[in-house]
Amino acid sequence: MSYQSDDGQHEGWEAAEFPDGRFSVGSGNGGVLVRWLRPDLDTDPEPGVADGRTAIGWRGVCECGWRGPLWARVTDPLEGNLAARKVFDPAPSEWADVPAALEERIYQEWRGHLPGPALADVRAAAEDLRKAEARLDEAVARARADGCSWADVGTAAGITRQSAHERWARR
Repeated sequence: MSYQSDDGQHEGWEAAEFPDGRFSVGSGNGGVLVRWLRPDLDTDPEPGVADGRTAIGWRGVCECGWRGPLWARVTDPLEGNLAARKVFDPAPSEWADVPAALEERIYQEWRGHLPGPALADVRAAAEDLRKAEARLDEAVARARADGCSWADVGTAAGITRQSAHERWARR
């Protein structure tokens, strides 16, 4: 599957990676079309064909040069652990199809490298945090005005009495 950014500046896909450093760029001729995606090469050799069953794993890639972290293919189902980025592929194909469990994860990694949406998410989260901190400051002020101790405030906020005092005593 391939992705296109809203501004048209980024095109990415879920690429199988091979032991020699080549990546999948499509399929045909009974296997996976592969090429080197290395910015340090002056010329990118013509695509070749590889058997997808020899892929070492998958990662998101983008025409801008970004490469996501590797989701390593493991051959033993007991070694499979998505939290450790190890994926058991029970039926590898000559096409090096990405396992369904990775499709959304790789897309989200690719999306995260985009400057627009990624920074927009950071801005939105920072604004949410500022609003939440303002609500917390107001709640602490009301609790103190109602006679609650710093120990009570700290417990309610999930911090120590001393931390609560240091944070809000001068506000």
